[in-house]
Amino acid sequence: MTDSDEINILACLVASRMGVPTRAARVSSVDYFTHDDALSPKDVGIDLLINPQELCAQEFFRLLNTPEAREAVDFVHGQVQLIAFQMKAGNPLCGREMRELRQEVFTHPLLIAAIKRADGSTIVPTGHDSIHDGDEIFAFGSPDAVHELLHRSGVTERPLHRVVIAGCTRVGVRLARILEDAGAHVTLIERDLAAAEQASETLRRATVIHGEPLHDDVLEEAAVSEADGFVSATGDDEHDIMACIAAKQKGAARVLSLIQKPRYLPVLDAMPSLDGAVSRHLMSVGHILRLIRRGEVISVASLHEIEAEAIELVAGEDARVLGQELGKMKFPKDALIGAIVRRGEVIMPSGHDEIQAGDRVVVFCLPQAVANVEKLFASR
Repeated sequence: MTDSDEINILACLVASRMGVPTRAARVSSVDYFTHDDALSPKDVGIDLLINPQELCAQEFFRLLNTPEAREAVDFVHGQVQLIAFQMKAGNPLCGREMRELRQEVFTHPLLIAAIKRADGSTIVPTGHDSIHDGDEIFAFGSPDAVHELLHRSGVTERPLHRVVIAGCTRVGVRLARILEDAGAHVTLIERDLAAAEQASETLRRATVIHGEPLHDDVLEEAAVSEADGFVSATGDDEHDIMACIAAKQKGAARVLSLIQKPRYLPVLDAMPSLDGAVSRHLMSVGHILRLIRRGEVISVASLHEIEAEAIELVAGEDARVLGQELGKMKFPKDALIGAIVRRGEVIMPSGHDEIQAGDRVVVFCLPQAVANVEKLFASR
């Protein structure tokens, strides 16, 4: 996990020759394993290839497409989503109990797995708990359920017509490509002339401006006031934060920052001028956790808004979790099942549901419950 692709690849190759059973490498360049005649990661002893730039770009794209979300995570190929969403004053869902929301409000099944109160405390809500102004909720559901949550909260979902990106870094350029493929008009701002010229040659339709993203004239040239989204991904935390503040003041609808230092995240959460942040560190951590977790773990999302994880698992053929009604099962404390996907169908579980072998299950859990959850799903 050093900053050198070559060292990381060589380290995995040496570890493989020495018999180390599981090996992961951080590789930032996409050039090593993209050609037909090149070696595959397995050929050089890599079990898990981690590209932080790709992970960050995909996370920015999800956040841009999920207005008001502080975090957005996809599971089971996008069939299940988890979002962190702050309930602002005046939200029509505030003051209503969980059971009322389930029975009378939502037409698509939605599970609110946790609520982070304005005082910083976190609860796993029961049917009698209600949502308060300023709460941050963590909700599981299908894409339709998430859209309904946003709609009933008064959030207007606007298509991404125009996005401005500060920084022609690997993250910035990769995000620009993703947005281009989605049909958005992309403008990049870059201080370094050589990097700006290279990005201009690489991208098909994007506009690249050579300039300082903190300068008013550059932001005006980039039409930030008309932007549906602004992402600062220069790689300099302080510069990215200031660029986001400047873009928000100019009228950008949604501003997001790349963060290198995880210790900044709690501070950024309290900044009203910043709509969200993506941590390169946490993006990588989730993939590493997938490798070291026991059981049939498919993916792990380490949440930065609260100390919790969302884990996607496959129920093993003879796993302990099989054949029991969820309401009667001794499921680990501080963990709950967010969703079950069975043969393509998303099931928001009730106490009468049972898990079957081969089900893809998304579990929300606090750190102390992870080991016991993994044991339940592992084949014996």
